[in-house]
Amino acid sequence: MAQVNKRITPKKLALGAGALIAAAFCANLLLSPPAVVQLDAASMSLLKTDGTFRTVQGKGERTIHVFLSTECSFCRKIEPELERLENATVVRHMLPGGSDIGRRRALDVWCAEDKAKAWKDVAAGLPTTPAKCDGVALENNRVLAGRLGLTSTPSIIYENGHVSAGMLSSGEIAERMTKAASR
Repeated sequence: MAQVNKRITPKKLALGAGALIAAAFCANLLLSPPAVVQLDAASMSLLKTDGTFRTVQGKGERTIHVFLSTECSFCRKIEPELERLENATVVRHMLPGGSDIGRRRALDVWCAEDKAKAWKDVAAGLPTTPAKCDGVALENNRVLAGRLGLTSTPSIIYENGHVSAGMLSSGEIAERMTKAASR
């Protein structure tokens, strides 16, 4: 019987490690209930619109901040729910991703002239247009997410500092937005 030489290159090792990390993250997200935390005023003051892109539905009087990743299937699935919100401004904080492909797609979205459209294309499973620009904003968003204690995507921050993580329907998001506005 012939012996097969299976040489593991650093690139294959990195790809395998990235897939393993993504699988572990998804398993944790699926097996854990959505995390809910409350941010204090100091943490809320860290939320800026630098390094973000936004969409406005209606008058956009209620605002949420959404941390998302191109590698997150729930981030793609929640996008149509965000589009159904009424009278809302959705501020999106794109994270850089944990793999080369995720980072490239995040850069493609971030570097696009119309970031919201590029993200919606990614969410719909469409290919991205290769782009090059400075990805410092993506890294800053990652650092901010860490400072805020966000551990999964999508994470939604409401005006009262309430944070929900995981997949929610537009009705659940709207209900939480209403509660946030009344406090």
